[in-house]
Amino acid sequence: MMRLENKVAIVAGASQTPGSTMGNGRAAAVLFARESAKMLAVDRDLDSANQTVEIIGNEGGCAYAFKADVTNEVTLKRAVADCMTRWNRLEVLHNNVGISVTGPGAPVTEIAVEAFDLIMAVNLRGVAMTCRHPLPVMRTQESIEN
Repeated sequence: MMRLENKVAIVAGASQTPGSTMGNGRAAAVLFARESAKMLAVDRDLDSANQTVEIIGNEGGCAYAFKADVTNEVTLKRAVADCMTRWNRLEVLHNNVGISVTGPGAPVTEIAVEAFDLIMAVNLRGVAMTCRHPLPVMRTQESIEN
């Protein structure tokens, strides 16, 4: 039996930046699907999320892409609604969104206020907003404890 068989998952950040390697978000979505989860691949880059869905489909998995941005709560709420319309369940939420505007290890003296605000909006507030609508659903289903 697969670990995620009969489970429904949302992966926020399920696409990736261009490149020859597979990014964390895409890798998580593909792995969850390989473990038999039904997958909603959520990302602000719908074309790239569709590429993730195509990889999953080519391996026999079940996935759909959904365009949402972690800095826009309305789109995140719609993603959960889409998931519930499709499967009427949600057991797994994987937050895989994060940015570094100035590069890893940049000294704080080189980070512009605007860049810092964007980093906080995506990396901190984005995680909280991504959890805001799925968690009540998951608690009702007893997928997680209260």
